[in-house]
Amino acid sequence: MKLTQLIPWRFRGLNPFLNTYGDKLLFGKITRTPPVQTNPEAKVEVHSAVPHRYLYAYLVAIKSLLQYHNDLSVVVHDDGSLLDADKTLISQHLPGCRIIDRAVADAEFEKLNNPFLSKVRGSYTSYLKLFDTTLFCRAQRVMILDTDTLFLKRPAAIIDWIINGGLPWYHMAPQGRMKVHKELEIANYTDLQKVHIQTLIINDLDNINQTLNTQYHIQQGFCSGFIGYDADTIKFDELERLFKLLYEKFGDKIFLWGAEQTTHGLILCAKGAQALPIEDYFVFTQNNADNAKDGTFIHFVGENRFYNLIYPKQASDIIKRLR
Repeated sequence: MKLTQLIPWRFRGLNPFLNTYGDKLLFGKITRTPPVQTNPEAKVEVHSAVPHRYLYAYLVAIKSLLQYHNDLSVVVHDDGSLLDADKTLISQHLPGCRIIDRAVADAEFEKLNNPFLSKVRGSYTSYLKLFDTTLFCRAQRVMILDTDTLFLKRPAAIIDWIINGGLPWYHMAPQGRMKVHKELEIANYTDLQKVHIQTLIINDLDNINQTLNTQYHIQQGFCSGFIGYDADTIKFDELERLFKLLYEKFGDKIFLWGAEQTTHGLILCAKGAQALPIEDYFVFTQNNADNAKDGTFIHFVGENRFYNLIYPKQASDIIKRLR
């Protein structure tokens, strides 16, 4: 065993340490900004799965959007870790928002009487974005927004979609990231558990489509951290058919990281979803860090989140503007 394996992940460098302990330190000043009124009757809802660990980052993310357009219904999905004080803080800063307690959500989902989908939903937190957005949506259209995101400029294309509707959309990772190469036929993989679920699905997509009589596909680089679509786009009966087939093929891989994003991608791309311009809306990496100052929307994903501390610096600038 390597020595580093004896050290807890959170202590293996600045990025994991800040991911674990940095939320209030880096983003806590958002609580010094005034509340932003939301509209629970709006025709578009913005849904986020929010853990206690990223409470303050979420408030920065959502307020960075609402500063440009607040005619939105804001829906917060408790992942099970939010404290009562967290929920109070969210309500104070986002008047009119709806907070869905995890226990309440679990009970509502059980009413569907579908043990298989309940198992899928409960296997990984990201699945709340897929299942609970569908279950609790009351509006015409939905957006899903991750907590580790920032709007640096007015998102004109998104605001136009909020007001006028249109095709579903998504943002992307830059070329070379999340890229899947068609390497082997599924039957030739000796150990499916060592292969990422997106690779498995893409490499077997022809067979999946033939079996389900669908036209699923996914754009390389698709990211579900910021997406928008009509509320009736995702249906539980379709999810059940798809996940049962994927489970039959790939087993417990569907319960791990990446499956939610891939599922969102398959369904939305099949519905004609359009990629947002990657020069304006993109996933942050070390390779494009120099362009971060010019973006409209940036998604600071895990391993690169705190590279050169660009994320907290930009968040600090937003907080200053919001005061």
